[in-house]
Amino acid sequence: MHVSTVNLWDQRSLPAYSFNPMMRLKDHDLNRIVEELEEMLPGILPEGVEVIFDLADSELTITTDPLKLKGAFLNFIRNAGDALRPGGSLTLKTSRIRFGSADCPAAYGPGGCALFSITDTGTGMSREIKEKMFEPYFTTKQGADKGLGCTLARRVVECHNGTISVDSNANKGTTVRIYLPLLKTNRMGAMPIPLPSSSRRPVGVLARGQIG
Repeated sequence: MHVSTVNLWDQRSLPAYSFNPMMRLKDHDLNRIVEELEEMLPGILPEGVEVIFDLADSELTITTDPLKLKGAFLNFIRNAGDALRPGGSLTLKTSRIRFGSADCPAAYGPGGCALFSITDTGTGMSREIKEKMFEPYFTTKQGADKGLGCTLARRVVECHNGTISVDSNANKGTTVRIYLPLLKTNRMGAMPIPLPSSSRRPVGVLARGQIG
């Protein structure tokens, strides 16, 4: 899997630190958020890639800032696209994970959680790259890439009280799983997204794979 920095909030121009860090939260169905990604994929994925949407039958209500969350999702989808070749496939899947299930993180209560998974049949990542992919400024790409895409995407997910797991092996594809708590009450509010420290220096470039 090649991981590249995608501007999470305006892919056209803004540098990673210039976005508005305040999240505006309200209830949304995760299925609808994922469906809305479809129109954005032609500019992200290479031609000849099959895209499969496998959405849960019932609503998965989460409290979210949908624009910020879609930006985080698009970062991981762009990474998958960088790893895919014509004839490959990308599967976007949502499901309800019950509390007590082996797949449900222990932090989530009786309501369980919603799971959004992004699975590609691309080149995958070595263990060394996977362990570093969320470090601020870590990148395996030369040039203007700042190595902040995955870092900021994870911050957004964590500010939704979510967690991320990554399963990947070189030449065997990658699955990114994003767990988000299910909520049953209508809530609206605002909260800031903590940013990585700007004082941290960029790390070196690895030879295998591409991350940023």
